[in-house]
This record gives sequence, structure tokens and C-alpha cells, in this order.
Amino acid sequence: MLPPLEGIIARRVLLNFRADPTVVQRWIPQPLQVATQNGYAVVGVCLIRLECLRPKGLPAGLGMASENMAHRVAVRFPTPDGVREGVYVWRRDTDRTLVALLGGRLFPGVHRLAAFQVAEGNGCLGVSVLTENRRADVSFDSGYPGRWRGTPLFGDMDEASQFFERGDCGFSSRLRGGGLEGMWLRSLRWDMIPLFVRRVRTAFFEDPERFPRGSVEFDCALLMRGIPHDWHPLSDVPGLESVAAGKRR
Repeated sequence: MLPPLEGIIARRVLLNFRADPTVVQRWIPQPLQVATQNGYAVVGVCLIRLECLRPKGLPAGLGMASENMAHRVAVRFPTPDGVREGVYVWRRDTDRTLVALLGGRLFPGVHRLAAFQVAEGNGCLGVSVLTENRRADVSFDSGYPGRWRGTPLFGDMDEASQFFERGDCGFSSRLRGGGLEGMWLRSLRWDMIPLFVRRVRTAFFEDPERFPRGSVEFDCALLMRGIPHDWHPLSDVPGLESVAAGKRR
């Protein structure tokens, strides 16, 4: 297992959707439970560019850059000190072969290879991701800084920011042997602004076998930049009582 990693979050986009909690819970392994916000499950896509990523303590010049994507859901999970909030990750994709080879083996988190295209300039940001089986393709076009308008999930920007700041522990299913593994993302600064999204497509959340029509809707998008951070493998991971079907589709 690798030691803790450190680096810079050069760009992090959160595409957030509100969903029917009953539908979402079917796709989450116990003992994790859907965390609701204003009566909705919060699902989404995290698109993150990492730079200078390396084992903690090494010079930044030895670090690696990568584009990465995670399909996830906000959850609650039991700990010896009570229930906490985090995220469960259904699927991770990356543009780095090394990350795909080592993810789930040398460090927590199984990754698949995908092709990322990023277009940015003149206050606009667009990202397109083509995944290996096309079941998790994502594309969106947006402008920034957007003007926050209240949504069914979040009444104001502070409410949205605090919600995602609490979800710093991420869990996913192991590559082999069943069970969960987890990572703690410690952000050394927290700064988030809204994005105005003109167009968004997510094959994962548009799959009617997973999310029946009308059970999930786009809610909002948020952007972070230049965030120093470190990653720590979690040793205290909730026991897996049962596995949701289709977890790695």
C-alpha cells in the first residue's frame, strides 16, 4: 500500500443531480445508507484534474498529472463515534494507464481507462469523457463564474459548499474478495464557485435500467481550483453486509 499522497487539485467540477432515494439505495452496499438533502439523494460526477501528485514528502517536481472522473453518491456510514457522511463511488475513470494499473491494487480505488477532452477559455469550460464501454460517457459545456440560483437541493451557495465539504471520505468496492475500501481526501483549503451549465449529458444517470425515467434530474454544478490536498487510505472501513447488484457496470 502506498503512503499518503499529496498534490494540487488544479480543477474539480462537481456535476450534481437530485434523485429518488429509494431507487438509489438499491445500488449501494450495506451498511452504507443514502444521505438525503431536502428529501433527495445527491448523486453526481466528480471531474478532477490532479497535478504534482506524489507520495507525501517528495518534491513537487516528481509528481504526476492526471484527469480523473468518479460517479458517486452521498452516503451516511457508521463509525465507533457515530454516523458520518461521505460518498460511495460506483465507478472511477482516468486518462493515466499507471493509475488504472495500480488502482485497487497498490492504492484504494479501481480505475478504468478513458479519453478526456477539455476545452477552456474566455470564461467557458467544456469537458468530454469517452469511457471504454460507453456506459459512463460524460460531456458538458459551461460558463464561469456562474450566478448562484437556489435549487431544489440547495437554497444558497453556503449550504451547497458545506454539504460537499462534509463528504471527504470516499468508499468503493474492492477489486477482489468483496468488501469496501476507502480514501480520505483532506483539502487544505476550501473554495467553491457555481458553474452555469448550458448542456450536460451523463450516460450513467441516463441508463433506465439503473435510474427509471423521472427518478434523477440535473440540479447544479460547482467548480474548485488550485486546492492543495492529500489523500490517506482509510483503515477503519465499514463492514460489507451485502453488495448491491451491478456495482461495476
